[in-house]
Amino acid sequence: MEKFYYNENQRYIIPTSDWGFKRLFGTEMNKEILIGFLNEVITDMVIVGLEYLNTEVILPSTKKRRVVFDVYCRCEDGTRIIVEMQNCVTESFMDRSLVYSASSIIENYLYSRRKGYSANRTYLIVIAGETVFGNVEHSPVRLAMCDIDSGSTRVLNDKLLQIFIELPKFADSVEELREDSCFLDKFAVVMKRMAECETPPEIFGEGIFRRLFDAADLNGFNAQDKEQYKTAVMNELDYEATLYDFKERGRKEGIEEGLAQGLNEGEAKSKRAIAEKLKAMGLSAEQIKEATGIDI
Repeated sequence: MEKFYYNENQRYIIPTSDWGFKRLFGTEMNKEILIGFLNEVITDMVIVGLEYLNTEVILPSTKKRRVVFDVYCRCEDGTRIIVEMQNCVTESFMDRSLVYSASSIIENYLYSRRKGYSANRTYLIVIAGETVFGNVEHSPVRLAMCDIDSGSTRVLNDKLLQIFIELPKFADSVEELREDSCFLDKFAVVMKRMAECETPPEIFGEGIFRRLFDAADLNGFNAQDKEQYKTAVMNELDYEATLYDFKERGRKEGIEEGLAQGLNEGEAKSKRAIAEKLKAMGLSAEQIKEATGIDI
């Protein structure tokens, strides 16, 4: 997915930015948006109400390691849900996802008064701006502890569940949408294109999508919120630009180093080939060393 951009004339905030995402999905005033979204992507339970939790979880250790979520909440039945917006997928992303899910389970276990091992049900929902599972066509991808030895999939434990919504796999523009387009196609377009809109496209009608547009409308923000948003987005864009420069510099240095190494390896192979011929001709090791510079 292309990186978001910012200009002074935008009417709507960028929903995939860190500040924008937390504003739309992680605040009390927009709780109904989060509930509506969760009920669309979680199909085995109905969420009526939820409570936002502290997004920072510090696990007991000598180093005081902490995990910070974008959105962290608890449903009325005790199910915990983590929602993450991940614009860039790194090599350690899957391991990080497991750590996030496990942190919620462990934190609840450590501070629970229940006896024995009793894990709370935890969902991790990742909205990814890049493709996570390139060889999997359908999306979202749902992971759970399953048994597939018998030729059929049987869920063994549903306490740890992960849903990955890969935005590039869905519709990219309003023009691609139809009235009967699935929820995630429409959701993907909103996340990718909302900041480019001047008014809400008619196809989004009422309900959660209209609420998203209303909540993202900068015309309804006070001066302080507008300034916070602008500062946060500009900092995020500066960070992305700096990261890109470092990657480009590393790439160029890697190419130069690789070329130099290739030349050195080529020279070494050439000298070795000459040494083998001289040895076959009966020259001594000292003579070969003097001729080629290769160590005896």
